[in-house]
Amino acid sequence: MLIRHWIIVLSIALIALMPGIFQIPVMDRDEARYAQASRQMLETGDLVDIRFQNLPRYVKPIGIYWLQAASAKILAGGPQVGIWAYRFPSLLAAISIVAMTTWLSAQLGSAESGVVSGIVIALALITSVEARTAKTDALLVATILAAQIALHRIATRPKKPERFFTGRLRSPLAFWMFHGIGLLIKGPIITLVLGTTITFWCLWNNNRELLQRLYWISGIVLNVVIVAPWIIAISMNSGTSFLEESIGHALLGKITRGDDHHGAPPGYHMLLFFLVFWPCSALGAGTAIFAWTRRISPDIRFLICWIGPTFVVFELVVTKLPHYTFPTYPAIAILTGLFLTTGTNLVSVGKGFIVQKLFNFIVILVSILLAIFPIIAEIYLAGGVTFLSISAFSAGIILVILMVRFLIELSLQRLIHLAVSVCIFYTLIFALVIPSLNRLWIAQSLYKLVFKERNCKNRQLVIAGFSEPSIVFVHGTNTKLSNAEGAADLLYNKQSTCIIAAIEHNQQEEFLAATAARFMQVKSIGEVCGLNYSHGDKVNITVYRLAEQ
Repeated sequence: MLIRHWIIVLSIALIALMPGIFQIPVMDRDEARYAQASRQMLETGDLVDIRFQNLPRYVKPIGIYWLQAASAKILAGGPQVGIWAYRFPSLLAAISIVAMTTWLSAQLGSAESGVVSGIVIALALITSVEARTAKTDALLVATILAAQIALHRIATRPKKPERFFTGRLRSPLAFWMFHGIGLLIKGPIITLVLGTTITFWCLWNNNRELLQRLYWISGIVLNVVIVAPWIIAISMNSGTSFLEESIGHALLGKITRGDDHHGAPPGYHMLLFFLVFWPCSALGAGTAIFAWTRRISPDIRFLICWIGPTFVVFELVVTKLPHYTFPTYPAIAILTGLFLTTGTNLVSVGKGFIVQKLFNFIVILVSILLAIFPIIAEIYLAGGVTFLSISAFSAGIILVILMVRFLIELSLQRLIHLAVSVCIFYTLIFALVIPSLNRLWIAQSLYKLVFKERNCKNRQLVIAGFSEPSIVFVHGTNTKLSNAEGAADLLYNKQSTCIIAAIEHNQQEEFLAATAARFMQVKSIGEVCGLNYSHGDKVNITVYRLAEQ
C-alpha cells in the first residue's frame, strides 16, 4: 500500500471515531464503573486490587484498568480528569483495528481492497460506539485481530517454518503474546475466538499440522509469565474471590443463565448485524456469497473459520449484547473489501441479485431511521427541535442519498463519498446531538446544580433512590449511595460540614420525615429531572442541604 492509501483510511478513521470523545458525558453503567475503578487505582496507588468505592470489582481482569489509569496519568497528570482520558485506550485500540484490518486485507488482495476494508470497519457503528466508550471491547478486538494475523500466517504459510524465540518476532510468539494480553483484558473470550478458529480450520482441512506449528508448551509458558504475576497478587489480596466472581458469575452466568437480564433467542446477532455493521451491512449478502464461492482459497477459508464458529457460539450463548460479535467484524470487513474489488459480479444476476436487493432495502430503511433519530431524540430528551437536530437530520438525508448511489454503483469512489457523509453525520450526532440530550445526563445535571451552591466548600454528596455509577465518577469517590434514612443520618452526624442530599422522588417523603424526626431543617436548592436509560425509568431528584440556623 502507498502512503496515500494510508492517509485516506486513517483520516476517515480519525474523523469517524474521535468526535464525541470529549463531549459525551460518562455513560452508565459499565463505562462509569471501569473509569471509576481505574481512577481509584491512581487515588490509592493500589495497582493490584480493583474497587468501585469500597466494593470489589472482580468481573474482569486488570488490563483495562492499568491502561485507563496510565492514560489518565499521562494525558492529565492524575485521576481527577474527565472521562475523555479514560476513553483514549479504546480510541487507540479502534484505530489499531482499522490499521490492522487494512493491512491484512491488502496482503490478501490489493491496496484497493485494503482501503475498502479499512473504511468499512472504521465506519461500522459498533466500532464508533466502542471507540468512544471506556470499556474492554475495542481493546479485546485489537488483541484478537493481532493474534489472528499471526495465526493466519501460521495456518496458511506451512512451507515457512518458524522458530519460537529466535530471530525476529515470529508468528507463534506474536500469537501467544497477544493471547496473553487478551487474557489480561477480558479473560478467556480471546481463547474462545482463537480456539474455535483453530478447531474448524483443522476439521475443514482434515489435518492437524496447525496444532503442531503453534508451539503449545512454549506458548503456555509465555502466557503464564504474562498473566500469573497479577493472578497471584490478586489471590493473595482477595483469596478466591476474583476467580469466583469473574469465572463463576461474569462468564458462566452469562453462558447459562442470561445474566444481567440480557437474554435473547438465537438469531439476535444476525438481525442486529444490519445495525451494528451499518452502513456497509448492505454488502453482507454479496460478501457471504463471495466467501462461499471462493472457499477453496486458504485465505478465504481462514476468514470463514474465524467468522462462522464465533458467530454461532454467541448466538447459542444465553446472554446476548450487540458487542459480543465484534471480534468477527474485522474479518467480515476484509471479506467485504475483497468482494467489492473483485467479486461484485456475483450478485448481478439470479438469487444473489434478489438477496442483495433485500439487504439494500433493509439498510436504506435503517439509514432513514438513523437520519430521523436526532429529531426524535431532541423532542423527547431535550424538549424540542433545534437547529442542531435539523442539521443532523439534513446530513442524514444526504447520507441516505449517497448510500443509494453507492449501492447502485459499488465502487471505491462511491464508498469514499459515503464515508465523508457518514463522518459528518457521526460528528453531528456524537459531538453535538447526544451531549445536548440533557435528560440523559442526570449525574452531569446534578453536578451543575450542586456546583452552583455557594458557601459550600469541601462538599459531599449523598444520594438516595438513584445509584447509577456515573454519580460516583462525576461527584467523586467519597459520594455516598444510600437511602432516605441514611441521607438524613449523614446530615445529622456531620452538620458542621457541607452535605448535599439528592433525594429521588420515591424516597422524598421518607427523607423529610426522617429529618423532621431529628429536628433538622432542610431547604431545597433545586431539582433534576431526567431519564435513567439503564432502566428506562423517569427520574425526579430534589436536592437539599441544611437550612442556615
